[in-house]
Amino acid sequence: MDASGPDVPPGVTRGTPPLDCARLHSRGSPRPPTAENGNDMRVLFATFPLQSHLLFMVPLAWALRSAGHTVCVTGHPETAPFAARAGLPFVSVGEPYKAWELMRRKEESGTAGSDRFVVRREHVSGGHTWEQAKEAQEGQVKLGDLIHGPTITDLTAFCRRWRPDLVIWDPMFPAAPIAAEVCGAAHARFLPGQDYSGWLREEFLRLDRARPSEEREDPVARWTGAWSSRYGVEFSETMLRGHFTIDMLPGWARLDAGPAPLEMRYLPYDGRAVVPDWLREEPRVPRVCLTLGITAPRHPIFPTASPEDLQQILDALADLPVEVVAAVRGRRRETLDLPGNVRLVDFAPLHALLPSCAAVIHPGGYNTFSGALYHGVPQLVLTPWSIFDSLLRAERLAEQGAGLLSGGAPVAENVRLNLLRLLEEPRFRAEARRLAEQARARPSPLQLLPTIEDLAMRHRVPAARRG
Repeated sequence: MDASGPDVPPGVTRGTPPLDCARLHSRGSPRPPTAENGNDMRVLFATFPLQSHLLFMVPLAWALRSAGHTVCVTGHPETAPFAARAGLPFVSVGEPYKAWELMRRKEESGTAGSDRFVVRREHVSGGHTWEQAKEAQEGQVKLGDLIHGPTITDLTAFCRRWRPDLVIWDPMFPAAPIAAEVCGAAHARFLPGQDYSGWLREEFLRLDRARPSEEREDPVARWTGAWSSRYGVEFSETMLRGHFTIDMLPGWARLDAGPAPLEMRYLPYDGRAVVPDWLREEPRVPRVCLTLGITAPRHPIFPTASPEDLQQILDALADLPVEVVAAVRGRRRETLDLPGNVRLVDFAPLHALLPSCAAVIHPGGYNTFSGALYHGVPQLVLTPWSIFDSLLRAERLAEQGAGLLSGGAPVAENVRLNLLRLLEEPRFRAEARRLAEQARARPSPLQLLPTIEDLAMRHRVPAARRG
C-alpha cells in the first residue's frame, strides 16, 4: 500500500525545495551562512533510529518547511529510508545503532531483566534511594562512548558546517544537544511519549542535593561534560533538557518532569500510503482495528504477539458481529487461518482507518495511542506486549474511562470480553470523544510556529559570535 513520491501530511503545503544536506556534509563543502531572519531558519531534526520516532516529528517538520524554513533530518544510517519516505532531506551521522546487537546478545545470554523494556508504575513512584537513582543514571551512560561517541563527533562536525539555528531532538539521541551547544544553536526536546528520562533526572537531582557536597556524584553530567569539554563547552542541565520541550501528550498522561513543556496537537501521520477502496466505504458492522505496531514486530528483542497468540485472538473474535481489520506484517501472516469477519492487511494507514473504527486493539505504542486519542476511538491495550512507557499511558487512559487493559490469562478470552465492553457500553465512546476534543484544542504545529521561532531566536547564539 505504498505510493511513490514524498509524503506530504494533509493540509500542509510544500515549502522550499529540499536542501542537499548530504552535499554540505561532504568534506570540503562550502559552509553556508546562517540565517539572521526569524522567517528563514535552518532547523535540524535529530531522531532515534526507529521509524515510529520519526513519524510523529514529520508534521512539525513540514509545517516549518511550509513557513519558509529549511529543514533537515539527521540520525544513524538506518534512519535514512524513513526520512526519504517522508520527503525530507537526511544526513547520516555516526555508525549503525549498536545497542540492538548488544541487547540481542544479552537476551541470548539470559542476563536481561524481566522489566527491561517496560516502565511500570512502581518505577515512577518516587520511592527510590540515592543508590537506585544513581544506578539508573549510570545505566544511561554505561555504553555511551561506544554507542554515541562516533555520532557526537560526526554530528558536531556537520553542525559546525551547516550551522542550524534550531535543533529539535529525540531524548534518546544525546549527541544532538551537545552538537547544538557547540555550534550555538537553540535546541529543544521533542518527546516520543512520557518524559521518563526527564523524570529520572529530576528524581536523581532531588536525592543528590540532599547529600553532603563531597559525596555527590553525577554520572550523566560527568559523561556529557566530558564530551562537550572537548569542544570548549561547559556542561549545563540544558544539554539534558533543551532550551524548551515540545510535548504532544495530554496532561493526564504525562509524568511531572520539571518545567512545563510547549503543548502541541498530535497530528496523525503514518507514512505514505494509498487508501484502499474498501476503506472509502462505510462499514456495515462495527469495525475494529487490530495492530501490533511497527516497532516490536521488526525488532525480535522486543516482546510481541506470536502467530499463535494472534490466531487465538482472531478465533476468540470470530463469532462477533464485527469487522476486524488486522494489520499484520511478515511471517506472522503465513500461518494464520482467517475467520470470516477478519480482513488481513499488510499495512493500513491508521490516519485513514481509525476514523471508521469503533475500537482499536494494540500494544499501546505512542503513535497508535495518540492517533486513537485524536480520533476519539476507545482503546484496548494488549499489556503483555507493552514496551517503553506504553503500560503507564494505558493505565492512565483506563483511569480516564476511554479504554481498557487486556492482560489477564487467557489473553484471547480477555480480549474478547473487554472488546465487548468497549462496544456495548456507551461511556467508553463518550469518554474517548471527550479526550479527542481536548486533543484537538491544543495548538497545531502551524499555530505553534511563532512561539517556536521566538524561542529559537531568543536562545541561539547570533552567527557573528559563533565559532
